[in-house]
Amino acid sequence: MFGMMGMARNALLPRKFRFFLEYADSETNPIVEMIGRACPSLCGSQAATATRWLPSGHAQTIWSSVADFSEVDQVEYKRKVIMVPDGGIISIDTAPVSLADPAPDDTRPTVVILHGLTGGSYESYVRNCVSKLSKPKEEGGHGMRCVVVNYRGCANTPLTSAQLYSACKTTDFSSALLLLTRMFPKSPMIAMGFSLGGAILAKYMGEAGSHTPLIGAVTVGAPLELDTTAEALESTYISMVYAYALGSNLAALGRKHIDTLALSPDLWDALEMILRTKIHPDKNRPIAKYTGRDPRPGTMRFLDHIITCKIGGLPTPYGDFPFKSANAYYTHSSPLHLMHKVARPMLALNADDDPIVPFSTLQHTIKNIQRNPNVVLAHSRCGGHLGWFAGRSGERWIYQPIGEFLDALCDAYTHLNSKSHQGLGSGGPRVSPWNTGSIDKRMVQVELLPASALPSILGQRNNNATPSEDEPMMPWLKTHVLKHMPLFHPNDSPKATERVPEGDILSLPLYSEPLHPEVGFIELPESVPSWTVDMALY
Repeated sequence: MFGMMGMARNALLPRKFRFFLEYADSETNPIVEMIGRACPSLCGSQAATATRWLPSGHAQTIWSSVADFSEVDQVEYKRKVIMVPDGGIISIDTAPVSLADPAPDDTRPTVVILHGLTGGSYESYVRNCVSKLSKPKEEGGHGMRCVVVNYRGCANTPLTSAQLYSACKTTDFSSALLLLTRMFPKSPMIAMGFSLGGAILAKYMGEAGSHTPLIGAVTVGAPLELDTTAEALESTYISMVYAYALGSNLAALGRKHIDTLALSPDLWDALEMILRTKIHPDKNRPIAKYTGRDPRPGTMRFLDHIITCKIGGLPTPYGDFPFKSANAYYTHSSPLHLMHKVARPMLALNADDDPIVPFSTLQHTIKNIQRNPNVVLAHSRCGGHLGWFAGRSGERWIYQPIGEFLDALCDAYTHLNSKSHQGLGSGGPRVSPWNTGSIDKRMVQVELLPASALPSILGQRNNNATPSEDEPMMPWLKTHVLKHMPLFHPNDSPKATERVPEGDILSLPLYSEPLHPEVGFIELPESVPSWTVDMALY
């Protein structure tokens, strides 16, 4: 009853998006002072009013998912594709297209963006920020280069490794940064992460400390305490709707890439449990079934328990996988435990009524933030999950405080140009690994095969069909770079009946960090017909 009364009150008297700041309590906090001076949308003087007909966090969240935003914030990207040392593929979309090519002397800021769970550069919340931030200053924008890093298997990116991504895996983001700092060596870079992308970014910021080339970061609606967030998602009947929806999205991603994931025999049982599809080549063996009651089948925790904790990242010695359970994965992956190590200005934006990441899940984070003057949590009473729709027409508004904060960070970096290892003005090109240490370079071989060469688990296409001239090509790493983990190839498929004819072999340079060989990139040529090369218009 009280919830309905609150919704009615908010519909009659819409609330403003006033943010409350949580930060280290000291006599002077340069980041808070900067926000007070340069970010009126965060401080309340220019806070927008929530949309009257979206009076609750649920309404804002659901509208963000079901509304048609195809005609607003249209963005044209140019795509670059890289392969990382374990053979996985990441696609990188840049806007505006005119700023996508390498520019060794360009000093304009670059915003590196991480999307949410199973999303991509096409998501409306991503395009909303990209369209505003990349617009020229003379047209009322911010004049920044925006680069969206699409995770493995997302946004029409092919999967060529028997693993996906997770809140614990930061090496793909580090590999993307290694590429971008080579392409734009004089550009100050800021990162922004939405939802799961915010958790990945926050974890990276804590891991990297003062060794990141970023001058700052922004997280939006990020689950900074994964264990308490998972518990909150299963605490009520209403929240369970979101738990099942997120689980369904993960399952759909697994089904989409089942042909590649099935290359690893270690995943056959998990894939059979999730997709209820026969994968094991032994015809007499029954399909694996999940017999437990906790986690509940179909929920996000269930998917994380069955599959993410196995393939969400790299195994030792390159990473921390696998985990024994979803709970172990959540506890280990939470950025909460690294918040005290963040050395660059980081702003975390959250809404108290976010039904996926409610304010109750941020209490330990607030305590840790109060130990680190480099991190500020700004939370509004309303806004939902990646919502913050304002005004009569229900337009997204969160880009406004984000843009103010990014501009302020860039101004501080330009004017302070601090030699300090942390705080405002620190970071930037001088901390780039290309300037601070050696980068290993070696030649590796990559095989190009038509997409049809990968046997179909579900039998939805003809395997090993003669490829057409415009058929997408999939790159497979042939050189074994990371000796402690396997490489996969279409010949490893349980549905393979004959060996795939050898494709074109490319000899390409691999650049990697000497102390972290799992961080690196191979630039794939744009001339190859692929899902991941052409410009994308969303």
